[in-house]
Amino acid sequence: ADGKAGEAATDSVQKSKEKEAIEQPTTANPDKLPFPISIDAPADLAALLHEHLSIINRQTEPDADIDQEQMQFLAEEAPDEIKQIVRSQGYFRADIQVAPHGRGWRITVKPGPRTQVSNVEVSIVGKVLEDTELANYYKRAMANWALPVGQPFVNSEWSSSKDAVLSAVRRYKYPLASLTESRATINPQTSQAVLSVSVDSKQPVYFGDIQVSGNERYPASVITGMAQFKPGEPYDFDKILDYQQALEQDSHYSRAQVEADFSKMVDDRVPLLVSVSEVPRQKFDIGLRYDSKDGPGIRLGYEHYNVFNRGYVFAAATDLAGYQKASSIGLSQPRNSNGWYWTGNIAYDSSTTQKLDKNTLQSGIWRVRDRDNIESRIGIEFIAEDSRIPNSHINFGRSYATMLTASWKRQRLETLLRPANGYYLSGKIGTTLGSLLSSAPMIRVHGSAGYYYTPENKKLGTWVARGEIGYVHTNQKFEDGNVPSSLMFRSGGASSIRGY
Repeated sequence: ADGKAGEAATDSVQKSKEKEAIEQPTTANPDKLPFPISIDAPADLAALLHEHLSIINRQTEPDADIDQEQMQFLAEEAPDEIKQIVRSQGYFRADIQVAPHGRGWRITVKPGPRTQVSNVEVSIVGKVLEDTELANYYKRAMANWALPVGQPFVNSEWSSSKDAVLSAVRRYKYPLASLTESRATINPQTSQAVLSVSVDSKQPVYFGDIQVSGNERYPASVITGMAQFKPGEPYDFDKILDYQQALEQDSHYSRAQVEADFSKMVDDRVPLLVSVSEVPRQKFDIGLRYDSKDGPGIRLGYEHYNVFNRGYVFAAATDLAGYQKASSIGLSQPRNSNGWYWTGNIAYDSSTTQKLDKNTLQSGIWRVRDRDNIESRIGIEFIAEDSRIPNSHINFGRSYATMLTASWKRQRLETLLRPANGYYLSGKIGTTLGSLLSSAPMIRVHGSAGYYYTPENKKLGTWVARGEIGYVHTNQKFEDGNVPSSLMFRSGGASSIRGY
């Protein structure tokens, strides 16, 4: 057997799934159908038969109008249909009986021994044999192989294993790779399966030029600067996905699509087609809110996405509420092809937190590099703060600091909006130059990390472990008020671990 029968069974099962998803939102009890069907089989097979057998599904279709003659025809076809389903689960010596039973039929399945995988042969040939990374291609190919030796043969897992091998080669440098052989040799007498897969990598492929369409308001350099690769670098499907995600998240665009155009390959270079939908050049927003404790509040915002006609983004916002007043302005340039860009802002905040009135002015300018899921930045930051306890004569006076800072953050998360698996690491260090433009010399370090894990059983939810550490060093007493409280750490509240 070459596995085609099993593949046909899987296709039949898949089509039944699609049909049932559209036409039958719930599964009826086979014993209560117009023509009752009883199934005597192991629980896992019985569940598959209940779900996919035509003799059951035809009776549960909306407005089903089926008679005895049609049911007799389905009953005659049922043994072959059952055989395909049980074979897809590795049972090639099943004893199947379909017999009349009252007004309906009784199905009996004795599956017999289950076929086990006795040997796996995977070969990758072609130009990849000359690649120094050949071992890594094999490693990635087998990382998602679902049918190791000793496992029961299941046709869906056989299909996914073939896809895993092909995908491992295609994702990086060899996107033209193809399956040259895929064979599942089944021996029903010994209940053993020998699986063999061969992939021809074809020629290596490299990135060509980026061809942009849809850009009218903003320069093409905004788009090309988002790419974390250059023409001539090896084709990498993951980098294409990252590129599209970066464009979709950029404030200049509402939609983006990136694809390699293999029909226009020249030698070993494949061009990338980038299509975008731009947002309007300017945006103004207003937000209203009400808090039972703080009362009403309002937020006003303005953004301009093409300052100097170079795609620079300017943003300004004002937030007014009962216990907080804040305003900020910022300017950021687009990222270049190496991932670098400049950004800066000025922000003022007046608030009351835990019986402390505080007026804070912060500003900074940073040189940022965002590439390969790593964001690093160096810059200079200034913070000035007045703080006092309201309704008292206690005034901590003014404190300020001018600091050279460096930070680093790496994150590998499946999705940023709702992380399911992955991790992030971040660290930052800042120091004043003695008392130069600072009320006290100080050094501040801060680090945080988080890990997300979602088991295969989604009902168990997502498990999160996270930690944070920070330290401020100065040669002065904190109670003297020479260190801005914004640079220190609170044990509680939204910005602390306990306040999560």
